[in-house]
Amino acid sequence: MALNNQYLILDSNLKRIGTLTVDGATKFSNDSVKIQLADADTTSTSYDDDANVGTQDNFNGTINLNAQSKKFDHQGSLDVLQGQPDSDKVVAGNNLAYYDELSGHWYVMRIYSVEESNTAATKHVTTANFTNLCLYTLAHHYPVAITASASSIQTAFNQCFNATGWTLDYQTTNVMTPSITIDGKTKASTLVQTLIQTYNVEIDPYVEIDSQGNITKKVCVITDQLNADVVYNEAVFGKNMTSIKRTTVSNPITKLIPYGANGNTIGIVNDGKNYIVDDEANQKYNPDWQSGLYYEGVITANAIEDEAGLKAWAEEMLQLYNHPRTYYEVNVTPKFNPPLGATIRFKDELIKPALDASGRVIQRTISFANPYGNTVGFGEYVTVPVATPAWMQGYQSAINSAIEKAKEDASSVKPVALTPDGNNFTDTTQTKRLILQAWEGNANISAYIDNKGFIWHRYNTDGTLDTNFNQTGYLVQAAHSSVGTLHGTIETSYIQDEPEVKLETSAIRSLGSFNPDNSALGITGAVQYMCPLSNGQYITSHAIETGDTMFVLHDTNFNPISKMIVSQGGHGSSFSVEEVDGAIYIWSATKPNLNVDEYAISRIPYLANVTLSNDDNRITRFCTVDRYIRINVDFKHGYVLCSYYHGKQNVLRLDDVKQGNYNVLYSFDAANYGFDWNQQTYQSQGIDFPYVYFHSGDYNMKDPRMVYAVNVVHGGQEFASNYLLDMDLGLTDDVVEPETCNIIYSQTNQPELLVTFNCRNQGNHLERVFAIPIKERLPMTTKGGELNGRI
Repeated sequence: MALNNQYLILDSNLKRIGTLTVDGATKFSNDSVKIQLADADTTSTSYDDDANVGTQDNFNGTINLNAQSKKFDHQGSLDVLQGQPDSDKVVAGNNLAYYDELSGHWYVMRIYSVEESNTAATKHVTTANFTNLCLYTLAHHYPVAITASASSIQTAFNQCFNATGWTLDYQTTNVMTPSITIDGKTKASTLVQTLIQTYNVEIDPYVEIDSQGNITKKVCVITDQLNADVVYNEAVFGKNMTSIKRTTVSNPITKLIPYGANGNTIGIVNDGKNYIVDDEANQKYNPDWQSGLYYEGVITANAIEDEAGLKAWAEEMLQLYNHPRTYYEVNVTPKFNPPLGATIRFKDELIKPALDASGRVIQRTISFANPYGNTVGFGEYVTVPVATPAWMQGYQSAINSAIEKAKEDASSVKPVALTPDGNNFTDTTQTKRLILQAWEGNANISAYIDNKGFIWHRYNTDGTLDTNFNQTGYLVQAAHSSVGTLHGTIETSYIQDEPEVKLETSAIRSLGSFNPDNSALGITGAVQYMCPLSNGQYITSHAIETGDTMFVLHDTNFNPISKMIVSQGGHGSSFSVEEVDGAIYIWSATKPNLNVDEYAISRIPYLANVTLSNDDNRITRFCTVDRYIRINVDFKHGYVLCSYYHGKQNVLRLDDVKQGNYNVLYSFDAANYGFDWNQQTYQSQGIDFPYVYFHSGDYNMKDPRMVYAVNVVHGGQEFASNYLLDMDLGLTDDVVEPETCNIIYSQTNQPELLVTFNCRNQGNHLERVFAIPIKERLPMTTKGGELNGRI
């Protein structure tokens, strides 16, 4: 069986069902596979990451500060032209296997998503995105909970990999016995990254394969240093290095503010100061040190509860950040390809300053189709990462790097055309939606491209360009006559530094605070959601334990005026208000039949001090679904948002809903944008079409207080922000639980995010209300020139 330049296609049971080759029956192209042992710190904004170390920080053994940046990741993508013998087998759920000559191992990569696009010759191409099967398996496994105990490396890794089908091969002398806790709710993929950092080891998950291409064993090597004994040949620019990129992060931190579990600080064990400093580094790198100024940073370890342990950990971390850091990425010739972990010496006398150094290879990118695109990365690696594989992380960090890459190499941007309405017409007057997305690698960067940068061309039946056709925009309506002849391109000169919308955090307004409880009206419990009225009053919702919903009318100062109860109205975590001729109607979910698990999108009149039964005929019910939904209505643009418990979002036309039709126009899953329902508590959402906003954060303060925005049409993420770290709300409460996430419009017709927080401070319960302006990016002027995107 030939090993080089091919991928075996395996089904979900790891049985061989096909082959991809560079020049065979089923060809592939544009393959790129990246594998890494550690994160290279090429940014200067990694100070608020969550380091999942244990709560007991006294380890037996040697601690290497760079262990905090250890992170195994292995992912890639490739293109396959459709219509070939085996191209229909390149689908999500199947696997690809390839042989790596340097390690002598086979690796199996799980295809977790595919994208379809058109080429200039109207050929359809499938792009497969894949990740190491071991990471994929661990991401769907939850190790059994164990209480905190001093654990050997074998005990910890065995617990993590138990019942996964992977055999562990220990090639380590590690004798550390840190305190390890497994809560039973954490994915093994997250836990394994934590263990790699905690024990300062590296892993290599590969498979053994027979001559027929059948998997006989799945093995994960655990070693102190992969290829530690390999010293590779000298790399010299112009000889075996074709290009080199040196990135220096010159933003040293000399004053570090650490936060632990529940927002704990170190003041109690640090003379009342919640920070530590490095005066020697400050004098060396900070020209304003004599004025008493420092370079400040914040770092968080949500798993450390003990203040003394938090301080000790912060002192170690400060050593990672107190100096400039350098990372190198080198393009190499096909025959110069050092293995992961090897030490190489590299020289470039032309670069300024001259380069003559050595370092371990911590990242490799390989390509069978284009071996001249092989790269290696090495240098100081000091980022303290979120312990999650990159393919499962939220979009924001991936988007930032994707934007930079797209600016540097416009040819890397791929347009992807979607036809959500299909292309079968029942008559010649119909139109169909065409959506154009912009992708750089695995990141959808559509939110960072001006609408004019989405360009559509029409081709005549003879293949010539229709010069009279000129349409731009990520959403267009295609007529019957255009089917099969429209092609989308991305003009990358329209790439923007900012997304379409973002929160204007410098202009946050506090609208006030109030105690939601009122004994006179019988109102208790936290506010779940809030909607303003045109006269300055408000309506809020409260969940009642019986499954009923209480709606409360407040005056302009948030004092309660009256209430209404809707039987079986659910949690009340989002709703909308419609005002008609002085009457108030609430759009929310109701359960029409107690014996049937169905919920209806409903219009409910607000009737002061009345209890409406679930079957009350004063409630207008439009259409039903077989699960509980959280509803928000965009009356301005005519759309209804229906959200499910774990963050699945559906968008419908308001007119369709009024006709009783649950026709989903657009949908997305919050889990694809950095929200992890296993780790975070979903709260509420709002729509201002085409933008959907949602946020999260549990009452127990164990997960980050996050707010997200997505363009539901092209699927690009606008932002993901932390309420407590990325903006200043002026809150000092012990508990800050996000509740309302609603879109309102100011008196100047500008959109704002209305947010409320359920707060407690030393036993006092208050609802705090804020309005955060939403800044919309200005459109660009039309540019000329060549198209940089690829069809």
